[in-house]
Amino acid sequence: MEKRLWGGVFKEDVEGTLRKFLDSFSFDSRLAPEVFDITFVHSVLLSDEGFIPKDKLKNIFLSREKVIKAVLSSKPDDFEDVHSAVEYFIARECGEDIGTNIRAGRSRNDEVITAVYLWVMRESQKILDEMKNVFYSMLSCAQKYQDVIIPFMTHTRYAQPILFSHLILSYITGFLRCVGRFKDVLLRFDICHMGSGAGAGTSIISDIKKAAFLLGFSSISDNSLDSTGRRDTLYELIFVFSTFALLFSKIAEDLIFLSAEDIGFVEIGDKVCTGSSMMPQKKNPDTLELIRGKASKFLGYLASFFALEKGVVSGYSKDFQEDKKILFEAFDEFYSILFAISQVFKNISAKKRNLPYYILATDVAEKIFREKKMSYREVHKFIGEHIKIHQKLPENLTFEESLRVKRTPQSTNPDFVREKMRILENRWRALKGSITHLISRFSYYNFEKRVMNEIGSLK
Repeated sequence: MEKRLWGGVFKEDVEGTLRKFLDSFSFDSRLAPEVFDITFVHSVLLSDEGFIPKDKLKNIFLSREKVIKAVLSSKPDDFEDVHSAVEYFIARECGEDIGTNIRAGRSRNDEVITAVYLWVMRESQKILDEMKNVFYSMLSCAQKYQDVIIPFMTHTRYAQPILFSHLILSYITGFLRCVGRFKDVLLRFDICHMGSGAGAGTSIISDIKKAAFLLGFSSISDNSLDSTGRRDTLYELIFVFSTFALLFSKIAEDLIFLSAEDIGFVEIGDKVCTGSSMMPQKKNPDTLELIRGKASKFLGYLASFFALEKGVVSGYSKDFQEDKKILFEAFDEFYSILFAISQVFKNISAKKRNLPYYILATDVAEKIFREKKMSYREVHKFIGEHIKIHQKLPENLTFEESLRVKRTPQSTNPDFVREKMRILENRWRALKGSITHLISRFSYYNFEKRVMNEIGSLK
């Protein structure tokens, strides 16, 4: 059987370096499991229409492990793409009568977007598991050091005293907002694009709802041309990854600054640092610096996706072959950043240090105002002048008192901070539960269960 899926009208072949330039098998072979599963589901639809004998379906499905292994073991220049490789090995395992018919009623255009969507949903379980580690590493850090007081900053200058745990909870709040975006964008991947063909649909199969159900999708696409000619959901996902990366970059910069020798409110553990090849005394926050640096890559991925689609007409163009390079690298980098940030929070400690008296100025001003001794503008001016002349505050107040008198629920008041830890953990559990419910339908385990109900026991 031919390895290539096209060629009848051609008199000459593309060869050599240009062939390598055009082919995608070197990177899209990663989609082999998803392409096989889509191919099998398509064979079910073909069987329903009478084009493939129903007794052949079980043989096709039972060849899954061998076919995927053969695809992943092939050399980068053995095939044009993963689609031709999967069909070739199915034909080898199940017979050429199957291999020559399994392409009918579909195009690589609708196949690839469906495979990518399925891959994203399955790969998201790995991402969600690492998000869980990030959340609990941050929450544990906040709980462990919930009574340590540090200054927060505006304009990189000391502003007011806060709990170190309040700072960590600000990270968690932003993190959960990003997780919410992740959940929202995954909903837009819950669409099956099979049946779109090259862009106009097909006359050979019809029951796309059945295909969607077997694969785990809850709905089918509205328009075949839109299915094959857009990649906006992919760059929306990359945007979501970018919001995480920028948050982690801010966290990294905070911890680098707070751990500097002349600041010293945070100590970074040896397990997430490296040393200098020349200076024996150095302990460098390299993990944090790389987290900060890698955030720039996500801005690049996002710009690449925008540029990729900007110049194409409606319908599929070969430009879209590049989307998987960007997507796969972004997923790999995102997973590595999630892992790194969780390790950071497992290996930092907050240090109690003497705080400058002047960061209590706002609390003293509010105390005087509450006692109705003067207007706030007057007390603001009075305290500023007093500090300038006397280098101290006009009234005594402890740092602990400044925290306890806060009355707003989102403040650094220790009671509110402890309550917020509980609220944020419940929020995480709800988000994780809804994402798990969504993506679990796409797991291979649940896919196999649906297949067994369709074609009977696989034994």
